Amino acid sequence: MLFNDCVLKLFPSRGRALRLQALLTLMLLALLCGGVSACSSDAPRDPAQALGGGGAGGAGGGSVAGGAGAGGLATGGSSSTLKTRVVVYLPSYRGSLATWATRLDFTKVTHVDLSFATIAADGTLAYPDASLASFVSAAHAAGVRVSVVIGGSDTIANGLGAATEALIAPAGRGAFIQKISSYLDSNALDGIDIDFEGSKAVNADYEGFVTALATELRRKGKLTTAALARWFEGSVSTAALQAFDFVNVMVYYQSDPDNSLSPVPADALADDQAALDFWVGRGLSKDKAVFGVPFYGYFWKNAGSALPMQLSYADILAKYGAAAKNDVINSGTDALLLNGPLTIAAKAKLSEQYGGIMAWEVGQDSVGEGSLLNAISQGL
Repeated sequence: MLFNDCVLKLFPSRGRALRLQALLTLMLLALLCGGVSACSSDAPRDPAQALGGGGAGGAGGGSVAGGAGAGGLATGGSSSTLKTRVVVYLPSYRGSLATWATRLDFTKVTHVDLSFATIAADGTLAYPDASLASFVSAAHAAGVRVSVVIGGSDTIANGLGAATEALIAPAGRGAFIQKISSYLDSNALDGIDIDFEGSKAVNADYEGFVTALATELRRKGKLTTAALARWFEGSVSTAALQAFDFVNVMVYYQSDPDNSLSPVPADALADDQAALDFWVGRGLSKDKAVFGVPFYGYFWKNAGSALPMQLSYADILAKYGAAAKNDVINSGTDALLLNGPLTIAAKAKLSEQYGGIMAWEVGQDSVGEGSLLNAISQGL
């Protein structure tokens, strides 16, 4: 509604001077509130909620993740001022969630994906931490959404296993989806992230499973997301891709350092952007393509003699100090490749053109001003 319309509705028969005074008052209030829409009752209560980008159910309905219109932030107020989606994975082996509830700076994230929930043969989900409820409560109080993750990198070599394959097949799918839905409800969780990797895991039943799952969860305002990489894109159908509320695109190190005896060059930002654009070209909405970045690096001891080992950014920073701002560190015959804070900040800035940024994983980060999570905040 225009300012003058507001004044005429409020003071239809008053004099011109009084209406002018009221108009000036409304304009001042609008400036203080950040605009008329920010003061209205139907405005998002957190700037991050304006992301949208969901599917059926209201095209996001103003929710942080772009899920169903009934979704939005789960409970409580928000202390975050983020306008860009920031997703962090947090594995269970990084310590108690009770500790993370006070350690993690929730003002710097919008979503936390807890890795990994287990799947019993009958489809029952469980998360290996008794303090799950207290963590979810702390996250919700800060306006942050929490999902659990199923799958993981083990599925590359091992697939899903016979029991889980049966659960996502047509005969077992409906009951499995209901168990997932009930588990999310009973634990006040906001969604589930499907981290099935490789052609063994992303099988012929993948599309049917994720599309049916997304339909059920979106009806309840909950998220269905995925972690995907280009190397197994041939197994992911367009229908499956478009079913997700957003996709965490694993754009970590495209030069395959895992399998190189010699140090590889750092990725160019343009190459990483091309990896995101690939999925957009496959039919993924640009605002659902989340830029995945690594909070770890690769260390070659006596480069050329053996495959590298992974080092967390926290360990890199502790060992190399100020040099950790660089993406490549050479020391004699040793070499190190990482995404330093300047690169992470640049990627965060680029992610604003897409669906946000994701990090694997926050347990590898340092703490304080030198953290990569802080670099993301500086880049946004």
